[in-house]
Amino acid sequence: MARILVVDDLPDVARAIARMLHNHETVVETDPRRAIARIVGGRFDVVLVDFDMPYMTGRAVSDALAAAQLARPPIVLVMSGSENVASLYATGRAVLIKPFSGNELRDLVSTMLNEHAELAEHTQHHPGA
Repeated sequence: MARILVVDDLPDVARAIARMLHNHETVVETDPRRAIARIVGGRFDVVLVDFDMPYMTGRAVSDALAAAQLARPPIVLVMSGSENVASLYATGRAVLIKPFSGNELRDLVSTMLNEHAELAEHTQHHPGA
Protein backbone atom coordinates (compact mmCIF):
# COMPACT_ATOMS: atom_id res chain seq x y z
CA MET A 1 0.00 0.00 0.00
CA ALA A 2 1.41 3.35 -1.06
CA ARG A 3 1.01 6.69 0.68
CA ILE A 4 -0.52 9.11 -1.82
CA LEU A 5 -1.21 12.85 -1.65
CA VAL A 6 -3.97 14.18 -3.92
CA VAL A 7 -3.61 17.92 -4.58
CA ASP A 8 -6.61 19.61 -6.21
CA ASP A 9 -8.09 23.01 -5.40
CA LEU A 10 -11.61 21.57 -5.75
CA PRO A 11 -12.31 19.61 -2.54
CA ASP A 12 -14.98 17.38 -4.12
CA VAL A 13 -12.66 16.43 -6.98
CA ALA A 14 -9.76 15.75 -4.59
CA ARG A 15 -11.94 13.51 -2.41
CA ALA A 16 -13.33 11.66 -5.45
CA ILE A 17 -9.82 10.94 -6.71
CA ALA A 18 -8.76 9.79 -3.24
CA ARG A 19 -11.75 7.42 -3.12
CA MET A 20 -10.67 5.94 -6.46
CA LEU A 21 -7.41 4.99 -4.75
CA HIS A 22 -9.15 3.11 -1.93
CA ASN A 23 -6.45 0.43 -2.06
CA HIS A 24 -3.84 2.95 -0.86
CA GLU A 25 -3.46 5.37 2.04
CA THR A 26 -4.58 8.69 0.58
CA VAL A 27 -4.41 12.22 1.94
CA VAL A 28 -6.10 15.23 0.33
CA GLU A 29 -4.79 18.79 0.13
CA THR A 30 -6.56 21.68 -1.61
CA ASP A 31 -3.83 24.33 -1.28
CA PRO A 32 -0.72 23.65 -3.38
CA ARG A 33 1.47 25.69 -1.03
CA ARG A 34 0.44 23.55 1.95
CA ALA A 35 0.89 20.46 -0.21
CA ILE A 36 4.55 21.29 -0.81
CA ALA A 37 5.12 21.75 2.92
CA ARG A 38 3.43 18.40 3.62
CA ILE A 39 5.53 16.62 1.01
CA VAL A 40 8.80 18.14 2.23
CA GLY A 41 7.87 17.42 5.86
CA GLY A 42 6.56 13.89 5.32
CA ARG A 43 6.89 10.84 3.16
CA PHE A 44 4.63 10.26 0.17
CA ASP A 45 5.18 7.64 -2.49
CA VAL A 46 2.99 9.35 -5.08
CA VAL A 47 1.68 12.91 -5.49
CA LEU A 48 -1.23 13.53 -7.86
CA VAL A 49 -1.37 17.25 -8.56
CA ASP A 50 -3.92 19.21 -10.57
CA PHE A 51 -2.33 21.41 -13.21
CA ASP A 52 -4.79 24.33 -13.09
CA MET A 53 -4.98 25.71 -9.55
CA PRO A 54 -5.00 29.18 -8.05
CA TYR A 55 -1.84 30.42 -6.28
CA MET A 56 0.37 27.78 -7.95
CA THR A 57 0.08 25.62 -11.03
CA GLY A 58 0.85 21.93 -11.02
CA ARG A 59 4.06 22.79 -12.86
CA ALA A 60 5.10 25.17 -10.06
CA VAL A 61 4.43 22.43 -7.51
CA SER A 62 6.47 19.97 -9.58
CA ASP A 63 9.32 22.48 -9.92
CA ALA A 64 9.27 23.21 -6.15
CA LEU A 65 9.53 19.50 -5.39
CA ALA A 66 12.46 19.12 -7.80
CA ALA A 67 14.19 22.12 -6.19
CA ALA A 68 13.67 20.64 -2.70
CA GLN A 69 16.03 17.76 -3.61
CA LEU A 70 14.23 15.33 -1.32
CA ALA A 71 16.10 12.22 -0.21
CA ARG A 72 13.12 10.11 -1.33
CA PRO A 73 11.26 12.17 -3.93
CA PRO A 74 7.72 11.01 -4.65
CA ILE A 75 6.44 9.99 -8.04
CA VAL A 76 4.56 13.05 -9.35
CA LEU A 77 1.56 12.67 -11.64
CA VAL A 78 0.10 15.87 -13.14
CA MET A 79 -3.65 15.85 -13.88
CA SER A 80 -5.76 18.25 -15.89
CA GLY A 81 -8.96 18.54 -17.83
CA SER A 82 -7.66 21.56 -19.74
CA GLU A 83 -6.95 21.65 -23.42
CA ASN A 84 -3.36 22.83 -22.91
CA VAL A 85 -1.78 19.39 -23.21
CA ALA A 86 1.62 20.76 -24.30
CA SER A 87 1.95 22.60 -20.96
CA LEU A 88 1.17 19.39 -19.11
CA TYR A 89 3.89 17.42 -20.87
CA ALA A 90 6.31 20.32 -20.41
CA THR A 91 6.33 19.53 -16.68
CA GLY A 92 8.43 16.45 -17.44
CA ARG A 93 6.12 14.42 -15.21
CA ALA A 94 3.63 11.68 -15.92
CA VAL A 95 0.33 13.11 -17.18
CA LEU A 96 -3.28 12.04 -16.67
CA ILE A 97 -6.09 13.77 -18.57
CA LYS A 98 -9.41 14.25 -16.76
CA PRO A 99 -11.93 12.72 -16.76
CA PHE A 100 -10.50 9.29 -16.03
CA SER A 101 -11.91 6.15 -14.47
CA GLY A 102 -10.91 4.62 -11.18
CA ASN A 103 -9.51 1.61 -13.02
CA GLU A 104 -7.36 3.83 -15.27
CA LEU A 105 -6.02 5.70 -12.24
CA ARG A 106 -5.34 2.57 -10.17
CA ASP A 107 -3.62 0.85 -13.12
CA LEU A 108 -1.41 3.88 -13.83
CA VAL A 109 -0.45 4.32 -10.17
CA SER A 110 0.29 0.60 -9.84
CA THR A 111 2.46 0.63 -12.97
CA MET A 112 4.34 3.72 -11.80
CA LEU A 113 4.96 2.24 -8.34
CA ASN A 114 6.23 -1.02 -9.85
CA GLU A 115 8.55 0.80 -12.26
CA HIS A 116 9.83 3.01 -9.44
CA ALA A 117 10.51 -0.05 -7.25
CA GLU A 118 12.33 -1.83 -10.08
CA LEU A 119 14.47 1.23 -10.76
CA ALA A 120 15.31 1.61 -7.07
CA GLU A 121 16.26 -2.07 -6.85
CA HIS A 122 18.39 -1.81 -9.98
CA THR A 123 20.31 1.24 -8.75
CA GLN A 124 20.74 -0.35 -5.31
CA HIS A 125 22.38 -3.42 -6.86
CA HIS A 126 24.26 -1.43 -9.52
CA PRO A 127 25.45 1.86 -7.96
CA GLY A 128 26.26 4.51 -10.50
CA ALA A 129 23.89 2.95 -13.05
